[in-house]
Amino acid sequence: MRSSGRVEFIAAVRKALNRKDSGERSLEAIIPDAPNADDSRLLQKIADRDTRAHLALLERLVENGKLVNVGVIAAKDTASADASILKLAAQKSAEWGDRKSVVAWDHPLVKRLALTDRLRPLNIPVYFQDVEPGTVDRQAAFRKHAEDAFIGITSADFCIAETATLTMKTRPGQPRCVSLLPSIHIAVIRLEQIISNLNELYTLLRWNPSEQTEGITHCMTFITGPSKTADIEATLVHGAHGPRELYIFVLTG
Repeated sequence: MRSSGRVEFIAAVRKALNRKDSGERSLEAIIPDAPNADDSRLLQKIADRDTRAHLALLERLVENGKLVNVGVIAAKDTASADASILKLAAQKSAEWGDRKSVVAWDHPLVKRLALTDRLRPLNIPVYFQDVEPGTVDRQAAFRKHAEDAFIGITSADFCIAETATLTMKTRPGQPRCVSLLPSIHIAVIRLEQIISNLNELYTLLRWNPSEQTEGITHCMTFITGPSKTADIEATLVHGAHGPRELYIFVLTG
């Protein structure tokens, strides 16, 4: 909404509410263009976290993940994560049929896992969506791969320790279907991507320079645990509307 449009909208709301006691305020007073003192202190607190503080957040994430059926696994490096994902892929069964396949984000952290080479001996193909805009047929083909896959591998922008919640922006090569359609969702993040709570998330999204530059993108997804519902006879069922299992691999090295 343009600045003039915001001012007109707020003026219309004030008039409808008959708020005669409200004096005229500038747009800057309504929508600040700089963080206040509390926001600045919080940004500095986040920036000043050392390894010990990050590991303490990881411990909180592990404990709170248990409450929502999220497996949080610390891995020293990508090689350790590779080995754990390989073991998980070998042990888990495909939900539909016998053929196993994996879909993954085109993301630097995910690409470093070298999943294609590691899973080839198990005859498990790995499909990535092209970063460059493709034809409708190519997009449909990837969606079909996502529908057939038993594991979807993503990264995330942040992970909230207080609720074990992944926050994920949608970007080219990083579609939502990878985290929604397969039976098992695996997210791989760095230790410093763990934050404490929603207040920290909103403050970072609003005032962190890199976040301001990119913006929210078309969509930001919040994922807390595997899909679950109790709509039918109040019986909790996992996997009704998405993955039935969720694992978060945290690279600590």
